[in-house]
Amino acid sequence: MAAMGHTMAGDEILKSSFANFAFEHFEIAAYKSLLILSEVGGHESATSVLLANLKEEEAMAQWLDENLAAVTTRFASLKEEGRTAKV
Repeated sequence: MAAMGHTMAGDEILKSSFANFAFEHFEIAAYKSLLILSEVGGHESATSVLLANLKEEEAMAQWLDENLAAVTTRFASLKEEGRTAKV
Protein backbone atom coordinates (compact mmCIF):
# COMPACT_ATOMS: atom_id res chain seq x y z
CA MET A 1 0.00 0.00 0.00
CA ALA A 2 2.79 2.41 0.88
CA ALA A 3 4.46 1.87 -2.49
CA MET A 4 1.23 2.74 -4.30
CA GLY A 5 1.00 5.94 -2.30
CA HIS A 6 4.51 6.90 -3.31
CA THR A 7 4.06 6.47 -7.07
CA MET A 8 3.39 10.15 -7.65
CA ALA A 9 6.36 11.34 -5.57
CA GLY A 10 9.55 12.39 -7.28
CA ASP A 11 11.51 10.47 -4.68
CA GLU A 12 9.33 7.37 -4.86
CA ILE A 13 12.29 4.98 -4.67
CA LEU A 14 13.49 6.52 -1.41
CA LYS A 15 10.06 6.63 0.18
CA SER A 16 9.45 3.01 -0.79
CA SER A 17 12.84 2.05 0.66
CA PHE A 18 11.89 3.73 3.95
CA ALA A 19 8.53 1.95 3.97
CA ASN A 20 10.16 -1.43 3.26
CA PHE A 21 12.65 -0.83 6.07
CA ALA A 22 9.87 0.05 8.50
CA PHE A 23 7.69 -2.89 7.44
CA GLU A 24 10.53 -5.40 7.92
CA HIS A 25 11.00 -4.13 11.47
CA PHE A 26 7.26 -4.36 12.05
CA GLU A 27 7.39 -8.01 10.97
CA ILE A 28 10.40 -8.67 13.20
CA ALA A 29 8.50 -7.29 16.19
CA ALA A 30 5.44 -9.35 15.26
CA TYR A 31 7.42 -12.61 15.07
CA LYS A 32 9.15 -11.87 18.38
CA SER A 33 5.74 -11.32 19.96
CA LEU A 34 4.36 -14.50 18.38
CA LEU A 35 7.30 -16.45 19.79
CA ILE A 36 6.48 -15.21 23.28
CA LEU A 37 2.80 -16.03 22.80
CA SER A 38 3.61 -19.52 21.52
CA GLU A 39 5.74 -20.13 24.61
CA VAL A 40 3.17 -18.70 27.04
CA GLY A 41 0.33 -20.53 25.32
CA GLY A 42 2.13 -23.86 25.27
CA HIS A 43 2.45 -24.02 21.49
CA GLU A 44 6.15 -24.83 21.32
CA SER A 45 5.54 -26.77 18.11
CA ALA A 46 5.25 -23.40 16.34
CA THR A 47 8.64 -22.18 17.61
CA SER A 48 10.81 -23.56 14.81
CA VAL A 49 8.60 -22.09 12.07
CA LEU A 50 8.37 -18.74 13.82
CA LEU A 51 12.13 -18.63 14.36
CA ALA A 52 12.75 -19.44 10.70
CA ASN A 53 10.43 -16.63 9.63
CA LEU A 54 12.04 -14.25 12.11
CA LYS A 55 15.49 -15.03 10.70
CA GLU A 56 14.24 -14.35 7.16
CA GLU A 57 12.81 -10.98 8.20
CA GLU A 58 15.99 -10.08 10.06
CA ALA A 59 18.07 -10.98 7.01
CA MET A 60 15.89 -8.81 4.77
CA ALA A 61 16.04 -5.92 7.24
CA GLN A 62 19.82 -6.24 7.28
CA TRP A 63 19.97 -6.27 3.47
CA LEU A 64 17.80 -3.16 3.30
CA ASP A 65 19.99 -1.46 5.89
CA GLU A 66 23.17 -2.37 4.02
CA ASN A 67 21.78 -1.15 0.69
CA LEU A 68 20.05 2.09 1.71
CA ALA A 69 23.20 4.14 1.14
CA ALA A 70 23.61 2.75 -2.38
CA VAL A 71 19.95 3.36 -3.24
CA THR A 72 20.13 6.90 -1.88
CA THR A 73 23.38 7.66 -3.70
CA ARG A 74 22.04 6.26 -6.96
CA PHE A 75 18.84 8.31 -6.59
CA ALA A 76 20.88 11.47 -5.95
CA SER A 77 23.07 10.78 -9.00
CA LEU A 78 20.08 10.25 -11.27
CA LYS A 79 18.38 13.36 -9.91
CA GLU A 80 21.52 15.41 -10.53
CA GLU A 81 21.60 14.15 -14.11
CA GLY A 82 17.96 15.15 -14.58
CA ARG A 83 16.84 11.54 -14.76
CA THR A 84 14.43 9.56 -12.60
CA ALA A 85 14.67 6.24 -10.81
CA LYS A 86 11.40 5.12 -12.36
CA VAL A 87 11.43 2.34 -14.89
